[in-house]
Amino acid sequence: MTSPRRAALWLASLAGAAVLLWLASQRVALWPQTLHLPRPDLLVAAAALHLPYSLARSLRLRYALDPRVRAATGDPHARVPRDLLYGSGLVANLVILLLPLRLGELTRPLLLARARVPGVGLPEAVAGVASERVVDGLLVVGLLLAGLAYATHLGPGFLASSADTLQVGRGMGLLFFAMLVGLVALAATPPRWLDRLAAAAPGRPVSFAIQLAATLRDLARPRSGLPLVAWSLVYWALTVLQSWLVLRACGLGLGLAEAAAVVAVVGLSIQLPGGPAQVGSYQVGGAVAMALFLPADDLQGPGSSFVAVSYLLGLLGAAALAVPGAWLMARAMARAPTPVPESQ
Repeated sequence: MTSPRRAALWLASLAGAAVLLWLASQRVALWPQTLHLPRPDLLVAAAALHLPYSLARSLRLRYALDPRVRAATGDPHARVPRDLLYGSGLVANLVILLLPLRLGELTRPLLLARARVPGVGLPEAVAGVASERVVDGLLVVGLLLAGLAYATHLGPGFLASSADTLQVGRGMGLLFFAMLVGLVALAATPPRWLDRLAAAAPGRPVSFAIQLAATLRDLARPRSGLPLVAWSLVYWALTVLQSWLVLRACGLGLGLAEAAAVVAVVGLSIQLPGGPAQVGSYQVGGAVAMALFLPADDLQGPGSSFVAVSYLLGLLGAAALAVPGAWLMARAMARAPTPVPESQ
């Protein structure tokens, strides 16, 4: 990417962040004058959950890549190296948060491909990450629908706001479902058709698609696909529990249903083109979520505290875990095979 394009991208993201921050400030204080935190012990418990939360998130990719490693090596017990699996996940989590416009999503596939593990190239890693994101998107929409359906602490504007929120959620659900259909269609494409396409139009794009489809076919098997979905459920359950603990730490007596809806609204909001470190997109999602369940007075007090504290918890937690993640990546890269130079 050229310097002018990079500068334009960053300027656009900062402008988007400014607009979103202004929208959020109409409902909550971006940083409350008095931090409302009557239960700091629960905040400590929420922070402690960041490690299992991040490990569960990183682990899931194993079920997409291990079959490719076994196919490439012929060893039925071969797996993606643990250092690479967790190191790439922990580092990528921070990069995804820091870069604007979701540009960090390619970080983990690139890190995995650089390690030169047999059977794990860029197409396989992209297929695995794309599958994770589709599963995550569908689960987030499910959390939104379930959270709003079972919520009992309703704010004065709940009926009007929830109708708009549900409409957005259903639209995003259709988008994620369409992406799932696309992945399934590619996985279901007979290999011989792709081989014929490769013979008719040889080149990197077709080769990339063939490797992508092979990974997706592995994930379509229950032995690989079901554990990925199961660990995704664990990951999102930990996310909801962490959000609930932060809500309680800030003095908000909301239940798990409300916490699920908050996680879902923020999760959909950060898909917006906000600024670096999700500045703007996170705050506007938090403001919308708080307005569903809190009266106006609480929005400026504990509601604003929750948005600020939960944002910092996610950012600082990812930064802290990126340090051991970088160490694990260094170990993994030290064991990576030396590339063989091409013959002249």
